[in-house]
Amino acid sequence: MFIKKHRYTFILVLVYILLVILAYKVKEIMIPDDGKATYGERLKDISKHPIEKDTYTKIDEEMKADEKVVDISHRLSGKILNFYLTVKDDVSKGDAKALGSKIITYFDENITGYYSIQVYLVKKDEKQNDFPIIGMKDPLSESIIWTKDRDIVSEQNDE
Repeated sequence: MFIKKHRYTFILVLVYILLVILAYKVKEIMIPDDGKATYGERLKDISKHPIEKDTYTKIDEEMKADEKVVDISHRLSGKILNFYLTVKDDVSKGDAKALGSKIITYFDENITGYYSIQVYLVKKDEKQNDFPIIGMKDPLSESIIWTKDRDIVSEQNDE
């Protein structure tokens, strides 16, 4: 008798419960789970391949000691190790690439076989538009692969 008397309320509550369940399922499909790591399972062994702070210090000190280098910085993001190397404006592309390739020599096979290493070579003078040069060493490759060399293009005013 109770259900007959309140059948519309009962149907309304049942429909509401079904809509809440449906909305939750749609949310699961449409919005990724925030609790999962950004890099998924790719970083599960990263603790087996630590990079010592002494290595960064040694790279910074030795690279800054070179008269061709103005500044160097680095950033680790997941399995990607980025180096930003600012060279003097009179440094040739070949010399800059040699400096960038030298960075890999500071790491052992444990590190170079696990991390992707990217080197960004820049000059302070933006008019020298043959830079930046970007190099990348994949964990499976033996050396850095560089972007295609560009020539300096002078800006011409259309008057």
